[in-house]
Amino acid sequence: MGKDNNDEKIVDLNEHNHDDQEENSQETCVDIDEETLFIVTQTFKALSEPTRVKILHLLAQKEHSVNDIAEKLSLLQTTVSHQLRFLKNLRLVKYKRQGTTLYYSADDDHVMNMLQQTMHHARHH
Repeated sequence: MGKDNNDEKIVDLNEHNHDDQEENSQETCVDIDEETLFIVTQTFKALSEPTRVKILHLLAQKEHSVNDIAEKLSLLQTTVSHQLRFLKNLRLVKYKRQGTTLYYSADDDHVMNMLQQTMHHARHH
């Protein structure tokens, strides 16, 4: 397959952008400490699992108990509890206790906004 002029222009632009990115990364890469890097990668790991995305999307609307989440998402309670523990450790969700029931809600507006924007992007892509 031959390249047309547009393909060549894209390659040239990508090479130029790569050079700019390389210069910028040399300036900013030093600014990323190990703890920040770990939290960022763990956050993306959390958002890379469909069950956790479903749970976060549900909790973005309102707080729910483990049983409510399990019922609404057709999941086992143990599965929901396991995923909530992972999300709680990253401080993406929080809970409050009422009697013997724990009610979970979103705990990080930045990540919830990013999730909503990503979902909006996916629906309109």
